[in-house]
Amino acid sequence: MYFAYGSNLDLVDLYRWCVERGHPDARPRLVGPAWLPDHELVFHYRSAARGGGALDVRPRRGAAVPGALLACDDAAWDALDEKEGAGRTYARVAVRALGPDGALHEATTYQVTDAFREPRHVPPTSAYVETVERGLRAIGWPVAHLHAAARGSSTPWPDALFVYGTLMRGELRAPLLGRHRPREWSAARAPGRLVDLGAYPGLVPGSGLVHGERVRVADLPAALAQLDEVEDFAGYGDPENLYRRVITRAVDRAGASCLAWTYRYLGEDGAPLASGDWRARQGAERSPAAPPAVVSSEVGAGPSSSGSSSGSGAPP
Repeated sequence: MYFAYGSNLDLVDLYRWCVERGHPDARPRLVGPAWLPDHELVFHYRSAARGGGALDVRPRRGAAVPGALLACDDAAWDALDEKEGAGRTYARVAVRALGPDGALHEATTYQVTDAFREPRHVPPTSAYVETVERGLRAIGWPVAHLHAAARGSSTPWPDALFVYGTLMRGELRAPLLGRHRPREWSAARAPGRLVDLGAYPGLVPGSGLVHGERVRVADLPAALAQLDEVEDFAGYGDPENLYRRVITRAVDRAGASCLAWTYRYLGEDGAPLASGDWRARQGAERSPAAPPAVVSSEVGAGPSSSGSSSGSGAPP
């Protein structure tokens, strides 16, 4: 499986290149949209063929690269290797991609080699950006992150969290988020089902709605570093994970939605909570306690803070 994130998302452009370069049988097949988690887009490679910057991906906790999974046979891989200059300008690397449903997929993508990475931002041409944008729009992905990368921005995206258990306002672990200077903390809901694990809940796939809160903090990567430990998430594909950090769509009471990180429970135990509401399970009809100082929404989303945890597996 190939994870595509740049100009190869535009399959019309890719197929045309294959035919023109003598690979008429190369037809990578779209499997579906996917994310490359804990990575970001960057323009630090100068492409002579594109006349400017061309995309690469690099690791960054809390960022995610939207792209697509393509099924490739030998002919398709041969064409892709030639197109990407495999072994010279780009190299094949093994990655783990997230499907929109949170499922994990083993895949291969291409990253720029050390010899061709420039130390500074390399602006792309508008034609190149338009090619990538066509590919993203064709599979229903947003394009704001692409334009940010084209400007040289490195703000983590998605920039929000969806919490549904002990991290909500007034709950046991809410102070943990408070240390990370929340600038938004509002009621929200997300797709899925909730199961009761005793001292805390777990979000699992399903057709219902889970009630929780959407949180934006001043330093998302720092917050996730701590939360990953608390939620017993040691990285994508780790067999010891109790939860997996995935991307969901959080909708507030006004109907406004955004993409947000949340933690999905990987176990098969737990009694279903039909209400999808952890507070309702506790019989908490009280209003939640006010969150620790929430700063103005004009503060930009980015990184900060620290804290310690024991990896107790108590979920969001």
